[in-house]
Amino acid sequence: MRPLLLPAALLSLTLMACGQTTLQTTASTATGIDAYAQRPELQDADSQAILERYGNDPALLEALQEAYGERPTDLSLPHVPALTGLDLAGDRLAYIKRTGWGSVGNYNSQYAAYAFTGRPYAGLDWTRDGCSAPSGLGLGYREDFRPACNVHDFGYRNLKVYQRTDSNRKTTDEAFYTNMKAICAAKSWYKRPACYSAAFAYYEAVRVGGSDSF
Repeated sequence: MRPLLLPAALLSLTLMACGQTTLQTTASTATGIDAYAQRPELQDADSQAILERYGNDPALLEALQEAYGERPTDLSLPHVPALTGLDLAGDRLAYIKRTGWGSVGNYNSQYAAYAFTGRPYAGLDWTRDGCSAPSGLGLGYREDFRPACNVHDFGYRNLKVYQRTDSNRKTTDEAFYTNMKAICAAKSWYKRPACYSAAFAYYEAVRVGGSDSF
């Protein structure tokens, strides 16, 4: 049994190091978010509630860094398949992804042209019901984010019929987050941080609770 002692000891040290790294990352994230919580742009009750709820989440820290221009803002949308014209079912699915994972502008043009007409493909669900604020947060961004919520509704309501997978739900949520951040990026520098914080909270809400709707 003696030869096993060294590997076991190394494993123990490795696990300890991993645990310390996780604790350090969490502490660093909390410290960074605490610093942002003191800034005047984030003193409203909604922003403070978000910072408190997600204070240990590195993704919120990244969102705030983007809002303040301290890291590049990634507004790239997911890759979408091409329309081939060779297979009706395949093209309908590709169209759903191109519309549900695309920009707000693209969705709006498709909605204006085709909603409830049975074109360009039969069986598409164009219904939408706006945004629901994350549970426990009385956020005033439902109207701000409504365009992004419309795109998200289209993705959820059609992909759950034609290709219901966890991967498709995740990609639809990621496109939703990107579209919300694009809305926030167009705001003034003073309003941008609170908007990015709200976008993160909306994204987290659909990641945690959206499976029931997909």
